[in-house]
Amino acid sequence: MIPAMLDQLQSSAAPVGAAGGAANGGNAIDTTWDAFVESHSQAQLLQTSAWAALKARFGWERRLALVRQGDTIQAGASLLLRRVAGLSVAYVPRGPVVDWGDAALTARVLAALEQEARQAGAAVLRLEPELADSPGHRALLWDHGYRPSAQTVQPPSTVVLSLEGSEDAVLQRMKSKWRYNVRLAARKGVGVRPLARYELPIFSRLMDETGDRDGFALHSPDYYAAAYDLLCPRWGAFLLAEYGGEPLASIVVAACGPTAWYLWGASSSRQRNRMPNHALQWAAMRWARARGARRYDFWGIPDEIGQLALGLAGGDGRGVPVDAIPVDLDALPSQGLWGVYRFKQGFGGEVVRHVGTWDKAIQPVGARLFYLGMDAQRLGRAALGRLHARGDVAADALAQREVGYPAEWRATLADLGGAHVLQSWEWGSVKAQTGWQAAAWAWYGPLGAPVAAAQLLTRRLADGLPLAVGYVPKGPVLDWSDVKLAEQVLAQIEAQARRAGCLFVKIDPDVEEYADEGIRLRNLLKRRGWRFSAGQVQFKNTAWSDLTVGEDALLERMKSKWRYNIRLAERRGIAIRRGGEPDLHAFYDLYAETGARDGFLIRPYAYYRTAWTTFLRAAAQPENPAGGALLLAEHPDEDRPVAGLFLLRYGDTAWYFYGASSERRRRDMPNYLLQWEAMRWARAHGCTRYDWWGAPADPDDPDDGLQGVWQFKQGFGAEFRRHIGAWDYPVQPQLYRLYTEAMPRGLALLRRMRRGAQAAQPAGGVAPG
Repeated sequence: MIPAMLDQLQSSAAPVGAAGGAANGGNAIDTTWDAFVESHSQAQLLQTSAWAALKARFGWERRLALVRQGDTIQAGASLLLRRVAGLSVAYVPRGPVVDWGDAALTARVLAALEQEARQAGAAVLRLEPELADSPGHRALLWDHGYRPSAQTVQPPSTVVLSLEGSEDAVLQRMKSKWRYNVRLAARKGVGVRPLARYELPIFSRLMDETGDRDGFALHSPDYYAAAYDLLCPRWGAFLLAEYGGEPLASIVVAACGPTAWYLWGASSSRQRNRMPNHALQWAAMRWARARGARRYDFWGIPDEIGQLALGLAGGDGRGVPVDAIPVDLDALPSQGLWGVYRFKQGFGGEVVRHVGTWDKAIQPVGARLFYLGMDAQRLGRAALGRLHARGDVAADALAQREVGYPAEWRATLADLGGAHVLQSWEWGSVKAQTGWQAAAWAWYGPLGAPVAAAQLLTRRLADGLPLAVGYVPKGPVLDWSDVKLAEQVLAQIEAQARRAGCLFVKIDPDVEEYADEGIRLRNLLKRRGWRFSAGQVQFKNTAWSDLTVGEDALLERMKSKWRYNIRLAERRGIAIRRGGEPDLHAFYDLYAETGARDGFLIRPYAYYRTAWTTFLRAAAQPENPAGGALLLAEHPDEDRPVAGLFLLRYGDTAWYFYGASSERRRRDMPNYLLQWEAMRWARAHGCTRYDWWGAPADPDDPDDGLQGVWQFKQGFGAEFRRHIGAWDYPVQPQLYRLYTEAMPRGLALLRRMRRGAQAAQPAGGVAPG
């Protein structure tokens, strides 16, 4: 007898960093584990270290639960953990990897999983076994304490076709029309090749187009890039179908052991008559055969089809040939997985239904809390569905495309007119360097011309949380007098936020509140479920000066004391100099001094250096509508600037974004001369409007914190403009409510903790977010 010590039940935790090692020949345990998985009859891509590494990059923690005999792995599972609101869920995708017919070994590996989940503090252990749906398999899971889950992660039903035999044999098992289309694609010049790493933006654009057209949820471009890095070439390939150099469609295929899987696919609406999707699937099957795969899994069809097949097979888990499924294909819906099924079934194969997702409570109280949270989310989604069913415009009513190049984005904004600097490519690049992801989206009318645009910023709420926030600063950009267009674009933004996993999305339209457009927009936003935001990131109101008049007229519109102070500053030796990048730190020192004096918090220098440098360099590009200018007020008796401001420009508007001053020479009125020279600079650079960026919520309220700033600006003839402000769309209403109630308290605490700091993260003040 082998000593009991050698027939051991072993749980071994693999650190997140190690999880990706084996994908590129990394640590020994992952290499050993991958070899075991690949050689097992239950081989599954989702149990490899590469898949675990992919999930680890997006908030999951990975552990291994193993059953060994000596140094030999007998069974095991890659266990993924994620913590949300203090509750951890353990998830085993398409596992464990075990001979389910061996009752003793199955019991040991399930015990190992439960031990690992308990040690990790998981409330619920969720399995998704690679088991056919049958009464026997259900009874096995039930006997081990698992219960069917209300939440399915991977699709339980699929189509699996045999790759055995010759290529002609595989083709012969297809429907005749599908064989014809495979050959037609080749005759029509469609080529299929591997997609290179640098070409991933092509894949992302095709995915976005497909998601918008067919209503599918998508991963982020970063997710697909990570998948490329971790799966290719060891486990998978990204394939691209093109015609004459034009990308038409792309898919991702992967293989482990005897099975290959069609993971993701996307296609353009262009050149569809050349059958690029048929060409891609055939290329994927040939790729899989070359790797020794004997089966091709299409990975997901409507579960109703799988349940029908289960009934036809008498419930014993056998697959049913697609031709034997008694459905009228022409009568099936076209949306979602129904349209996908019509395409997949033509390649032949069998409909197979897996046993699905099963849960076991590890911590009974925590599990109850977890399920209550899941119920709340489902109720929220149902309420949103009812809201949008009330005659709302469909989110796919306009053609949508992500713009991937600065020149194209600038041309799009130029066609639309009236874009705010916070919608510029430059502002997106600044935010992208501070933890946000920036995506520039455009919508097109029937003739192909842009009709709307929005730069959407998204950011994860915290590491490990699968929730993000979305923000369209001073956008979207469109003709707000066109109510139908406005509703279509709002629907698209709502859908985009949902796909991005946002808790909510915030927009801040550059629209005046009491103009006709503003009144209609407020009503539209309320009807669609948007809420006026308690978090106004930018100033809700502002003020303008019209620069189309001459300098004499501008001076005449100022209060007499302001004209006097401009001239006084000149007489007292104040001179205004246009600064450059070497002057930025000196300006920041002034800005920090101002914040300390006036009681607002500012960001670290690195943030402002990025923003200011970006716009200074844009100003040096003659064809760029974006730009910036640093103006410094100096005195011959001072060795440092006594005041300064930084202007941003886009198109025909200049914004007074950042202002700073010292206590030195305040009686010499440097700020008055600074503003006058800023207006002159703006006029010289083609601007017709000077935006003073920030005015009180109510200009007649003496207690408003911006009242003093407003009095200064008003003296220059600034005209008050009341805007509609920022509005939030709660994608997940219950969590949004929790967030909006907790966040103000958290920020208030943060401000108290940072009171008096001169270089901390901002919570407001004059620094735009």
